[in-house]
Amino acid sequence: MLKISRLSDYAIVLLTALAGEPESGSGQRRANARALAEETGINMPTVGKLLKLLHGEGIVHSRQGRAGGYFLARPAESISLAEVIEAIDGPIAMTDCFRPDHDCAMEGDCAVRPHWEAINRGVHALLDATTLADMSRPAASGETTKVPVWYERSSSGTQVADRQERRSRTTAS
Repeated sequence: MLKISRLSDYAIVLLTALAGEPESGSGQRRANARALAEETGINMPTVGKLLKLLHGEGIVHSRQGRAGGYFLARPAESISLAEVIEAIDGPIAMTDCFRPDHDCAMEGDCAVRPHWEAINRGVHALLDATTLADMSRPAASGETTKVPVWYERSSSGTQVADRQERRSRTTAS
């Protein structure tokens, strides 16, 4: 099964909570770790660990004092899921072939590596195109996320990855 880590999932939950409506006229929502833990249902030690990691990666900032707390370092529209996942888990890779510390004796002769590379790029592009703002909007009843088709095989078995080419073929039909 392909899935993101629980910590990345929790980080996205915390950040979408911070992306919510500001509680005062400050223009951005601020919350302390305890308030975020209560709001999201994520236990306090995990919230603290994630906020420390996210702060270290420059995704959130913190301010001490009465009006302090954690807040997004940039607008939610400019923080992608790929950035959050990479901040928590490191590089996004569907297989070990694409991890920086990868060492495989088959790499030179691997027939499937180019295919995994295309899949890896597509997954990364989808996560990069999805922002915290997208995730913080309520989904309408029955609404489904439209996933772009980015990889397919032609009848000859060659890879087709150009969206424009596919669009023109579909509209011509």
